[in-house]
Amino acid sequence: MKIKIPFMVALMFILAYCTSTDTNQIADIAESWVLSSYESKDAAYNMVSKNMSVEGYNVGARYIGFGFNFNPDVMETDGMVVTNVIEDGPASSVLQVGDKFISVSGVTVTQEASNNGSLSFEGKPGEPVSATIMRNEEEISISVERGIVEPTYSKESVLQNISNSDADSWGENSLGYEIREVVSDLSKRIVYVKTWNKFLDDVSGLEAEALTLTRFEFNQSGMVLSVGNMTENELVLRQTGWSITR
Repeated sequence: MKIKIPFMVALMFILAYCTSTDTNQIADIAESWVLSSYESKDAAYNMVSKNMSVEGYNVGARYIGFGFNFNPDVMETDGMVVTNVIEDGPASSVLQVGDKFISVSGVTVTQEASNNGSLSFEGKPGEPVSATIMRNEEEISISVERGIVEPTYSKESVLQNISNSDADSWGENSLGYEIREVVSDLSKRIVYVKTWNKFLDDVSGLEAEALTLTRFEFNQSGMVLSVGNMTENELVLRQTGWSITR
């Protein structure tokens, strides 16, 4: 005896099954992505390489400044050398990759000056900041007006940044982490992951903890199209003795 199932009922059953499967899949990828970022350099690299779309990108935290990147791991020996200039950032028409900062507002650029915040890259937006850079073995004076920087990094850039990091020091300041919540919206193919972590602050050496909300957007193939974090930066500063003043 054959049991006939109405077409619409059967279709709804199939869609519900597929929706559940897709939701679990992208949620699992998002959670594994976050965990890999704490585990090791290799785990993070493999996760990005395997699960980020070729068109995918990382959305960096907005900030006030010039809009460039450098490798702090080699600053002690090589100085502050520009490795990337943020597109449409305040310094995009002034700086070039390979430029080396000599001084900013009269303060010599050193590892210590970078760590203690005495350089004038960040501060009130709209203010012009003078600096001296070395370009093609020639010292050049420049001026950049601070502004809001909205950085994005391609998959290639993300993988390059991971490759440039030191595997031995990866996560050395971590004192613990855990996933607190994962929320998915399949209709928009978006997943939010809330993570708690505790760590030693690089500058003060004091313990701090923070919640981080990571937002993932997936394409139709289940690959990460964009990923970005929002974290409790002010809370971390206050735990390590800093306060925000004008």
